[in-house]
Amino acid sequence: MSVFSLFYKKYAFTKDALKSCREDIMQHNGRSLLLVSFIAFVFIGICSFIPILLEGRIDIFVVYLCTAAIELLVFIFIGHTCASGRFSRASVIAGFLIFYICIMGFGIYIDVIQWPEQRSVLLHILLVCCQILFVFNPLGILALNILTVAVYAFFVIINKPVTVWQYDLINACIASLVGMLFVWYISHVITREILTTRRLEIERNSFREESIRDELTGLSNRRDYLHGVNFYINVCRHVHQTVCVIMMDVDFFKNYNDFYGHQKGDMVLQSIGRVLRQLMSEEHVYAARVGGEEFIILWTENRIAEAERVAMKLRQMIIGLGIPHVKSDVAPYVTASFGLYILRGGSTDSIEDLYNHADTALYKAKNSGRNCIVLLDSADKVMRQVEVPLPENPPRWQGRRRNR
Repeated sequence: MSVFSLFYKKYAFTKDALKSCREDIMQHNGRSLLLVSFIAFVFIGICSFIPILLEGRIDIFVVYLCTAAIELLVFIFIGHTCASGRFSRASVIAGFLIFYICIMGFGIYIDVIQWPEQRSVLLHILLVCCQILFVFNPLGILALNILTVAVYAFFVIINKPVTVWQYDLINACIASLVGMLFVWYISHVITREILTTRRLEIERNSFREESIRDELTGLSNRRDYLHGVNFYINVCRHVHQTVCVIMMDVDFFKNYNDFYGHQKGDMVLQSIGRVLRQLMSEEHVYAARVGGEEFIILWTENRIAEAERVAMKLRQMIIGLGIPHVKSDVAPYVTASFGLYILRGGSTDSIEDLYNHADTALYKAKNSGRNCIVLLDSADKVMRQVEVPLPENPPRWQGRRRNR
C-alpha cells in the first residue's frame, strides 16, 4: 500500500485532490533534492582539499572531486527540470537515485580505506534523513534503508575488525530509524499544510464566487460587472473593437409581483436567467443581473446587423418561455424591453457613459410601447427602433388556452 493510499483514507482525499496533492508534493521533493544536492556539492567540494593538505592523498582527492561533480550534475539536472516546469515523478526519482548512489559509494570508499578524517556515519545520517519525501512508498523506503545498512555492513565487515564494524553498523541502523521517523513526521506535516492551504483557497474562491454571483439567477451580479467591464472596455478600445451592450428590463414586473406574488416573480427571474445562460453558451456573450428585473448583456461585434440579430434572438427566447402575465399592457405573457447601445472602437465613452447610453435606449424602448428593441449608435448618437418579426409560433401556453 502506498503512502498516498494511507493518506487517502486518513484525510478523506477525493481522487482529484489526491492527484493534485501528489503533484504538489513531487514539486516539493524536487526543490528539496535541489537544495540537498547543492549542500552536498559544497560540503564535499570544500572537504576535497583535506586529503591534499593533510597527507597529500591524490586518490582520495580525486574521489572527493568526482563525488562533488556528480552532485553538481544532479543539482543542474533538477534545477533545469524545475525551471522548465516539467517536474515529474521520474525526474525526481532519477535525481534521487543518482544522489543516493553517489553518497553511498563515497561513504563506503572512505570508510573501507579507513581514512582518518572520514565522515561516513555523518554522511549516512545526512543521506537517510534527507531521503526525498514520498518518492517511494513506506515499503520502498524501508527496503532502501535495509539495503543501505546491508551494503555498508558487508564492506566494513570484510575490511575492519569486529569491534569496529559493529559500532558502524549500529550507527547506520540508528540513522535508518531516524530517517524513517523523520520521513513519516514530515510527511504528515506537509500533508496537513497542503490540505490547510487548499481548504483556505477553496473557501476564498467560494467566498469570491458568492460575492460576484447573483444567487437567484446564477448570473454575475452588479459587482462583478463593474469589476470586469472597465478592463474589458479598455482592451476593446485599444484594439478598436466595437462593443455591444443590451440593457434589458422585464415589462410590468411590479404588476406581475403584485398579482402573482413574489415567489412567482422569482421564478420568472430564474427562467430569464436560464435563457441568458443559454445565450451566453450559444453566442459567447456576458450577462449580469444589475438590478431587480434589469439585466445587462455585453459582447463584441463589429456588424450592426449581427448585433440586432442577437438582440432579436434574446427577445424571442423570452417570449418563447410563454409565462402568463395577465397584468401586462403589452401581451398576455412575459416580455421585456431592450436598449441596444453600440460602442465604436474609437469612442472615448467611459464606463458610466456606456451604462447611461444603454439605459437611455432602454428608457426609449419603454416609452415606445415596450417589448421592443431600441438601438443607439455611438457613431451618430441617433436612436432608432429595430424592426422585429412577429413570432412564427405563439407560446405553448397560448395554444393550449385556445384549445380549451
